Amino acid sequence: MSRSRELIGAVLLLLLSVPAGAGAQSLWRDGVSGVSLFPDVRARAVNDIVTVLIVEESSSSRSANTTTSKDTSRTASVNNFPTIFDPLASRLVRPVVKPLLGYSSPSQVAENMLRMDLQSQAAHAGKGSIDRSDKVSGQIAARVVKVLDNGNLVIEGRRAVLVNDETQVITLSGVIRPQDVASTNTILSSQIADAEIQMVGRGVLAEAQRPGILYRILDWLQLF
Repeated sequence: MSRSRELIGAVLLLLLSVPAGAGAQSLWRDGVSGVSLFPDVRARAVNDIVTVLIVEESSSSRSANTTTSKDTSRTASVNNFPTIFDPLASRLVRPVVKPLLGYSSPSQVAENMLRMDLQSQAAHAGKGSIDRSDKVSGQIAARVVKVLDNGNLVIEGRRAVLVNDETQVITLSGVIRPQDVASTNTILSSQIADAEIQMVGRGVLAEAQRPGILYRILDWLQLF
């Protein structure tokens, strides 16, 4: 009996002395999202950055011709102007005035004074044409400022570049769809809804291209 106990004790001691084998761990664990080798860097949340490729091109052509003319002629006269002063003037004024200056009755004088002959002529000719072509290209990083209920993103961006005292400011805003954002986290400006893109230059060259204040005042008054 004692030898059996000794044998059992030796077996237990041998088992305890054997090191436990290391358990293998899986690369995929429950409850933990897997890590992709190619992460999606596209903007989806507020304060995410998306690069906008500005490619805008437009052209317009318009012409107009206007010609107007007008001739007006009016003649008016009073052929019979009776007056109560004719008999009185014939008796009192005619004998004195007729030998020296000739005589006309008051009705004849009134008829001559009320005779009108009006004539007017006007002509106008106008011609204008517009032929314009614009092309704008560039890149600007915009920030997501709001995520709409349907998932669309409201973006805003501003960029100012100063070179040799010339400042070029680019501002952009609009609404984009997440599915339009490319895998490189870029989107074309033509895919922006309600887009407002402004490119403004300030500096010596911009001021030199503007007309003087006096010219602008006269042009606003349309005096010439």
